[in-house]
Amino acid sequence: MNYCSNCKVMVLDERNSCPLCHKMMEEADAQRAKEIASQYGLAAQYPNVRNRERQIRFFMSLMLFCFLLCEAAAIVINVIFTPMLYWSVIVGIALLYTYLFVVYWIRHDAGAAFKVGLQIFSTMALLFLIDHMTGNRGWAVEWAIPGLILLGDGMVFFFMMLNRQNWYSYLALLLMMAASSVVIILLYLTHHIHNLILPVLCILVSGVYLAATILFGDRQFKRELKRRFHV
Repeated sequence: MNYCSNCKVMVLDERNSCPLCHKMMEEADAQRAKEIASQYGLAAQYPNVRNRERQIRFFMSLMLFCFLLCEAAAIVINVIFTPMLYWSVIVGIALLYTYLFVVYWIRHDAGAAFKVGLQIFSTMALLFLIDHMTGNRGWAVEWAIPGLILLGDGMVFFFMMLNRQNWYSYLALLLMMAASSVVIILLYLTHHIHNLILPVLCILVSGVYLAATILFGDRQFKRELKRRFHV
């Protein structure tokens, strides 16, 4: 057990540098711990983070192993039963995409709004790529991407309700969903999409969310626009 005199924390694992300030710590046995407690009060305990790191590494290794097995099985089935259609490539891309995003969510400290936005738009790009690889049938733009926009609207609403005090931190994501809805309705108006229901739902839902945010957000909404977009 070590003690950081700078952060006033007791570190339970065997590391020598403080995980908070990265300064070298002093060793604290039971007697030293009592002296520290009498001098500084009861020091906060920093958990053993290395156990969690080992668990995360094991989980990621297990997931990668399972994904490799799934891809190997998909390739074997593909070669034996459907050699004229290389659908196992699409399975591999989807598995790799899932693995990379799980790694990103675990390893990076970006906010939830940024992570959700990045995942939604990268999924749109992936669906468009899969549609292109399978013959440009248009299902990605016609159904899948509008559905993702509606899912994104629902996630924005959920996060805003969950974190009401900092609801404005999801404003950029809401504006991106609204912009995506405008693009979808423009694709319909230019006859690239023939299904009217989903584009109209996208523009209505995004428009209602945005109007409600402007109406109820008032000064906070304007302040956030200035802070993020300098307008």
